[in-house]
Amino acid sequence: MDGIQDDLFTIRAVHAAKDLVDEALTLSADYGHEVSAVVQLAAQQTLDEESARSLFTRILVVLRGGVGLGTQDRERVAAMVQDEVTQLVIGRQRNPREEVSGGIVLVARNGLQPHRVTPMPIFNGQQVPLEEGYVDVTQLDLWKGNHRVELYVKEFQERNGREPDEVELLRLVQGDLALPSVNDRDPFGIVPLARSIARKGVERPPIITYEGEPKDGNRRIAAAKYVVGSSDFTHEEKERARWIRVWRAPLGTTEDQFEAIVVALNFEDDHKEPWPEYVKARLVVERYRILRENITGRITEAKDREVRAEVAKQFAIMPAEVRRYLRMVRWAEDFELYHTEERGKDTADVRYKSNDIFQWFYEIDAGRGADKLTNKLDQDDDLKPVVYDLMFDVLESGAEVRHLHKVVADENSLKLLQQAHEASAVSKDQALNFVREAIAESQRSSPTKRLGFEQWLKSAVQRLGQAPPDHWRGIENTELLCDLARVFRSATGAVEGELVSRGKLPRGDQ
Repeated sequence: MDGIQDDLFTIRAVHAAKDLVDEALTLSADYGHEVSAVVQLAAQQTLDEESARSLFTRILVVLRGGVGLGTQDRERVAAMVQDEVTQLVIGRQRNPREEVSGGIVLVARNGLQPHRVTPMPIFNGQQVPLEEGYVDVTQLDLWKGNHRVELYVKEFQERNGREPDEVELLRLVQGDLALPSVNDRDPFGIVPLARSIARKGVERPPIITYEGEPKDGNRRIAAAKYVVGSSDFTHEEKERARWIRVWRAPLGTTEDQFEAIVVALNFEDDHKEPWPEYVKARLVVERYRILRENITGRITEAKDREVRAEVAKQFAIMPAEVRRYLRMVRWAEDFELYHTEERGKDTADVRYKSNDIFQWFYEIDAGRGADKLTNKLDQDDDLKPVVYDLMFDVLESGAEVRHLHKVVADENSLKLLQQAHEASAVSKDQALNFVREAIAESQRSSPTKRLGFEQWLKSAVQRLGQAPPDHWRGIENTELLCDLARVFRSATGAVEGELVSRGKLPRGDQ
């Protein structure tokens, strides 16, 4: 092995990367002959010092992550190393950096030949000539000067006394390198973006310098690298993420021009209006239903999970979001059916209302088990008109909907809600006041509040029982003592009445 390394570095004269190669070759031996051979294959490639250091740093990150794992997990890590080495070496053969100019080469892919972007883009009033083509994303490092990561880089510097290197910066952005002050495991939302890129590639081309430094698109590049380096994606998805379309600035582009690009793409609003969640949810549910209808035989829970996972992958969302949309659309459709069929409202008006309050159909599912409002709506035909009419005509926020399961669980609160329903035919304001009173009543009557009051009473009994007579003499506030006497008389009467009803005290007429 030492002979291979000596020959390698004699031929390539890359002495600075020798320690990285040494460690990679040593660690790879623990993974068996195949992994060791592929790492040696990488070591034998004609790479410049910078590229060799980048390649073997990535290999070491993967190999070190496999220390202490079981056989199956080590096989997965070994496959990741083989894929990393094979694809990166092939990528360099297909997409080398220009040795003379130091620029990164744009290559043809997906039918697109490298070309000048026309018309010439304008950023913040400045024209910047750019060329378009494909590059291998593994050849790009993130830009440390990106304002998005400024706070993270500063904290890293303060704690480590140096700037993060390229690999550490990537891990910071991807959430793999945690900082003590950062609680978010995915601070830049890389995981959902990576799923989207795996499905459809990087849509908006990052803008890079002639040498390959990204002035715009750092997050997209980090997400694409996440796909390439993760075992959660297929080979096809990794290739889609690996080759990204970029806009490359020519040699000699000024800092003012790059500043114009950064300002234009991060300060100027593109005025893109996102689709309403109501629309997105219906598309997701429609796709789910089509896939279920095409299944022959019994649909098990496991099969249903597979369908939800397939739908989630198609729309680049999580399976849990598919499940949430299924529940929300179910209640939205029930709401619409009630108002069109039983109330005779215009179909278009009802659909617009569902769109406006669509988030409420998530809040309507609040509660647990049998206490869920949705469960009670399924079981109580008289409750549905009350809730659905108030949602259409009276309620003003999702927070009000979220409290309804507590309201209907309490007899007094439910009566107030029914009064609100009756009042809605006359006055929305009056009905809304009843709703808010019902919510307040349910909060006063909640088991938590009752338990808290009981605990307070236990504490009061203990404190008052231990108070010596002269303790009261020390209270200088006479008005407070008067208030206490008044409250104690009232409370004593209420307590004695409750004890009589429970048979613990005789009735007054006995």
